[in-house]
Amino acid sequence: MQTEIEIKFFVTSDIQDSLSNFLNSLEIISSDQARLGNVYFDTPALDLRRLDMGLRIRRSDHFSEQTIKCRGQVVGGLHARPEYNAPIDGSLPTLSAFPAEIWPSPVVRDEIQSRLVAQFSTDFLRRHWLVAFDGALIELAWDRGEIVGVLGRSGIDELELEIKSGEPAALFGLAEQLAALGGLRLGAQSKAQRGYRLAGLGKPLAVQPLQRIEGKDQKASITLGMQHWQYHEQHWLESGDAGEQQRALHALLEGISLVAEAAGTLTVPPSWLADLQAQQRLMMQVAGDRASLHALFHHADLVGLQLSIAAWLHLGE
Repeated sequence: MQTEIEIKFFVTSDIQDSLSNFLNSLEIISSDQARLGNVYFDTPALDLRRLDMGLRIRRSDHFSEQTIKCRGQVVGGLHARPEYNAPIDGSLPTLSAFPAEIWPSPVVRDEIQSRLVAQFSTDFLRRHWLVAFDGALIELAWDRGEIVGVLGRSGIDELELEIKSGEPAALFGLAEQLAALGGLRLGAQSKAQRGYRLAGLGKPLAVQPLQRIEGKDQKASITLGMQHWQYHEQHWLESGDAGEQQRALHALLEGISLVAEAAGTLTVPPSWLADLQAQQRLMMQVAGDRASLHALFHHADLVGLQLSIAAWLHLGE
């Protein structure tokens, strides 16, 4: 088992030249590329999804591997989930290849095994570089391809940073430099989450009520506010309905307000708290201008702010 700790960006514009120049400034240990085909599995009743698990078989010219990812957390584009990998020869995953303790019981595991079916697939070219940065080894991967489900296809254009060794602070440091290039947004949705929706198995994005946390756990409130903010930012960007966008923006601002309110009771970096309040005011000022809001949600300053909050939550500094 390993805990996958990565930061995911969605690429929103042509970054080829800026990324090349950026890579030239780094200490690259190795680089490679591979075409990866992935098939994701679940039961018709989505038993794995209910357990907050994701199961896939990944193949390239050089290997075949089955992977299961277990319950984790996504905040500010930082994805942290336990995952287990095992080699595979056939076309259907073998759940007994994974540790018994991740399942509610052997009976549940075997029942799921008996009803596994392929649900959707992804296919992409992965270019990746192993980078030595601030005492850590970090893999930077650029995935470009598509997700295919019964409801259609959706493009993949993502940059992922995954720490291989060293301290997580280095991961955030490299991510902040990358975000400053522009043309990137933090990605809170995994390929699997998008795939379930394209397979007609995931709930469409919709405005959600903000469920506040009772008690004095202000750090948990900041986490909740961030998740609410980023969910509704994605909903705003995907929605083509002006009324729904306004409702999503209102919910997004509720999330930001919760982050600011909770942060005001804690010792947080003054810089990101001031930037948060400034971004909130700016969003309210341009609330009726869809083009300005769209540009704001893609601006490097906003991405950098979200990263700063996520770093504070994860590193405590």
